Amino acid sequence: MQYTRRSMRVMGIDCGTECTGYGVVDIDQRDQLACVAFGGIRLSNREPLPQRLSAVFARLCEVIERHRPDRVAIEDVFYAVNAKSALKLGQVRGVAMLAASSQKIEVSEYAPLTIKSSVVGYGRAEKEQVQMMVARLLGLVQIPEPADAADALAIAICDLHTQATLGKQRATLGA
Repeated sequence: MQYTRRSMRVMGIDCGTECTGYGVVDIDQRDQLACVAFGGIRLSNREPLPQRLSAVFARLCEVIERHRPDRVAIEDVFYAVNAKSALKLGQVRGVAMLAASSQKIEVSEYAPLTIKSSVVGYGRAEKEQVQMMVARLLGLVQIPEPADAADALAIAICDLHTQATLGKQRATLGA
């Protein structure tokens, strides 16, 4: 059975309490990746947390409305040493999920090891290796800045690779 898939657009979000990165990536029927947009939402520690969360929500909604992704992918919770930081990060992740789900967009979560494996082929790859591979896969001349945007692009690429694999498996099984 021949596997055919329409092109897809995924927005990756790398949640952070100081900077939340985003990246939008397309894949076509020939499995060619293309970078659509990326950037970072910088937050001031001087502002109260509710205002920072509101800013992240508003900006992510803007990006979603502008680029209309089919899916949104975010990095799964990793275990931090500092519980207070982990809680704040969880709140930013919740806002990111809300931004996508409020616009009826499916959200997927991926573990850091899964993202690195999908992009570099090795789950314990260094951050710089991931960033260089993101630039290479997307045909970019430079590594995307800020680093959170490069990470967000990696998350989007991971989701696209995962969805392509799942689609091929469904086609093979005749589903």
